[in-house]
Amino acid sequence: MKKYFLIAITISFTQLYAEVKIEDCASIESDLKRLACYDYLITGSSKEYEELSMIGNDSEDEVINNKQSDRDSRFGLSRSQREQAKNSSSKQSLSSSILEITQTFGGKSRFRLSNNQLWESQSNVKAQLGTFKVQSKVTIEESRMGGFWMVSKSSNVRIKVKRIA
Repeated sequence: MKKYFLIAITISFTQLYAEVKIEDCASIESDLKRLACYDYLITGSSKEYEELSMIGNDSEDEVINNKQSDRDSRFGLSRSQREQAKNSSSKQSLSSSILEITQTFGGKSRFRLSNNQLWESQSNVKAQLGTFKVQSKVTIEESRMGGFWMVSKSSNVRIKVKRIA
């Protein structure tokens, strides 16, 4: 009976000790140090404090420098100029001309561009498609919520398109 009692007590103390360590790891603010604490709980070995602090300081310095340079480049711009700079750096566009236009059975139009890409309109609006003619210059722009717009350079009319080939 004494054996079982001692075994039960030792098991409960080890579980209590492990829970306290996990709680201690969870309370650590630094991501790197918290990760090292969890690693120590699992593997039982830890890296030297100097190694962790050296790695942590390098990554923190890079993040701070990147934020500072980004802030410096946007200094003095109005809100609309900042948004435009942010959007222009992330948006991609393609300029080309239309070689061939074909109609599908569903009423949608397919455009073959001079770079041999095939794009299909997502709507079958005939009024807007009148501005997109063979040899007209177009720009394909990325939309904000995904997808693409085909914009006629002559009339600035845009239609939603997707790439087929």
